[in-house]
Amino acid sequence: MQYRALEQMLINSIKEVQIKLGYEKEPIRFYYPERALVNILKIHEGSPQETRAAMEGFKEYVKERLGDIRITKSQERFCFEIPQEGIEYVYHHKKDNGFLKEFIETVEKPNTTLEDILKVFHKFADGKVICIKSQEEDFDYIIFFEDSSMDNYRYYIKFHGNHATYHRFLSEDAADMGI
Repeated sequence: MQYRALEQMLINSIKEVQIKLGYEKEPIRFYYPERALVNILKIHEGSPQETRAAMEGFKEYVKERLGDIRITKSQERFCFEIPQEGIEYVYHHKKDNGFLKEFIETVEKPNTTLEDILKVFHKFADGKVICIKSQEEDFDYIIFFEDSSMDNYRYYIKFHGNHATYHRFLSEDAADMGI
């Protein structure tokens, strides 16, 4: 099981919320499609027993750091409820490298351009930054680091008049969604 990868994904999501909304000592819920969890945990899709066992094992694995997380399933997605002690742990013990904070601040500025966003990527890049013009109407560009050790997400950027929005996905999840 790849519990460490799932824990890091949750920590990254918590950090993103804390950057956008500030630190609040209260539970946060995240929803992930079952397929994304199968990918990240490297388990067999379609085995409810294996998935259930993986979720129980994960809860034990992160209990010391994230507290008694609650995991529920509705249809094809899982809800991870991180209790306030887990949120506090991330705030006090998990420092980010500065990229996500600067990226979000840049995207949230009025009249942000593709060049502004790429400057942030290049500032933190150890190697090449990949920028692809999207063929999907929901996104204008897909940007990511060639060396995923810096950040292993793909950022889907959409420009709307005088502002930009983004979504970020792990590369495997983006491939599963066909984007």
